[in-house]
Amino acid sequence: MSKILDELDALLLDWECGELNDAGIERVREILRTDEAAQAHYVQQQMLIAAMGLEADSGLQNPLPIEEKQSEPTRSFSSDLTRSRRPHRRAGYWVAVAASVAFAVMSARLVYWEFFGETRTGSMAAVGRDSGEAVESTSQGVALLTRLVDVQWDDQPAMEVGEAISPGRFALASGFAQVEFFCGATVIIEGPAELEVVSPMMAKVRSGRLRAQVPPAARGFSLTVDDMTVVDLGTEFGLSVSDDGADVQVFDGEVELQSPAAPIRRLTAGEAIKRTDSGEFEQSTIQPERFLDSSSMASRAEGQRQQNFERWKAWSQSFRGDPRVIAYYAFDEPSDWRRRLPSTKDPSTTLDSSNTPNQHDRELDGAIVGARQVKGRWPEKGGLEFKHPADRVRMQIPGEYSSLTFSCWVKIDSLDRWYNSLFLTDNYNQGEPHWQILDTGQLFFSVRVSSEDGGPEHREVLSPSFWDPSLSGKWIHLATTYDVPNQQVVHYLNGSEIHRESIPDHQLVPVTRFGPSTLCNWSSPLRPDAHFAIRNLNGSIDEFAILSEALDAEQIQEIYEYGKP
Repeated sequence: MSKILDELDALLLDWECGELNDAGIERVREILRTDEAAQAHYVQQQMLIAAMGLEADSGLQNPLPIEEKQSEPTRSFSSDLTRSRRPHRRAGYWVAVAASVAFAVMSARLVYWEFFGETRTGSMAAVGRDSGEAVESTSQGVALLTRLVDVQWDDQPAMEVGEAISPGRFALASGFAQVEFFCGATVIIEGPAELEVVSPMMAKVRSGRLRAQVPPAARGFSLTVDDMTVVDLGTEFGLSVSDDGADVQVFDGEVELQSPAAPIRRLTAGEAIKRTDSGEFEQSTIQPERFLDSSSMASRAEGQRQQNFERWKAWSQSFRGDPRVIAYYAFDEPSDWRRRLPSTKDPSTTLDSSNTPNQHDRELDGAIVGARQVKGRWPEKGGLEFKHPADRVRMQIPGEYSSLTFSCWVKIDSLDRWYNSLFLTDNYNQGEPHWQILDTGQLFFSVRVSSEDGGPEHREVLSPSFWDPSLSGKWIHLATTYDVPNQQVVHYLNGSEIHRESIPDHQLVPVTRFGPSTLCNWSSPLRPDAHFAIRNLNGSIDEFAILSEALDAEQIQEIYEYGKP
């Protein structure tokens, strides 16, 4: 048995006896967090203890044939399972063993989570810690923001395409927004405009110009202006609200106007009516050209998308010549049959820790393994999709550095692994960084401090959980900076800081390095067997960069602004 496993057994024995102190608990965390063999050994121990306990309770003297008994638990998890499937006369006993083993596996995982209680905050969110009942994931919102064109927001946080809209104020200073209510109604809003989103079937309009397209499935959708309600009966209509009053125009179908001070009115296609600020109704002239329709909105959105792409291309050409760039993959060159991810940095500009240029040429090209080529943030550029446990991009990054910045555009489908890799070095030697996302939605960064046999010493810097189901399938920008002079790590989401943490002197690494590394997975090529931890990202990536300086908040914001589709 290896020294690590001997040490783990001793620590677990102390824990079982109630004698494990805080330092011992931290050491168990460290071993189980970093050593796959120790993780497997721990689970097997729990299974064996459960089976032995059941054997003792059953009163059976020899539940297993003598030749199948072992002096110590095997480290081959698969062979234990194979042996347990052999037929036995005491079928009821084996049913009980199976149930006990299942309980042991669950207990092992629960205890493992318990050991990570401080560093894996939120891991138990999906399992009721007290009740043991599963908690279903939830989201919020009554509508979805599907298109934006030249939008300036009016005294409210900026929103992105694909973001769910919750009940409350929705206001544009200028530009156009397309909102799809969950009932099925689509509303195009022209700023300046102010609404109060009430429910999947209703919004209150304070000001602005809107065009609503309401299919039969969304019939009954309504917009209110003061005490007047425009109820759709399956139609397409326009509504303009200003200080002079409200103008309702029906382009197709029929609407109903409801007001406590007047009888119900119905308008059909081609009709228009205006309600003055004094509450009087006047006939109006229909003017559909005043209200942007869905096809025109799509055309404008496409024009802005193309403009944003050209803007990013110009920025990317400048960025790849930045002397601080260690590695840059823009995903804007088509990979050939050799399954290559071309490096898109200027090979003559990277400086190492001694400010000496590194001539990499094509040595920074990545080797694509399994990952599938897909469209990126724009149809004109590419991306890579990682779905299977073996999907990855292999890299070799030479040189020594100090401070670092990691930046990537990523689309996450789900966080269903304990660790979801962004960028990991193979061996995690002294000075090597690891960048990944936990299943709790926390951004994780660490640099190994020690190369001693006692195990990796590092400072795990975890952001608060940034993930919720509404982000699934959306392109987001993640960045982390490692600032040696200021002894800080900072995490960013979509250009905004989400966490900052200081690094104590004894955990600060002044010299960083990479060597053999993996994008969106983890490789351990020196392992003697074919088993490996499943850490592949379940999603896609279409831009990745490492820089030899900790960028400030303004520079991170610039990368995001130029890169957002």
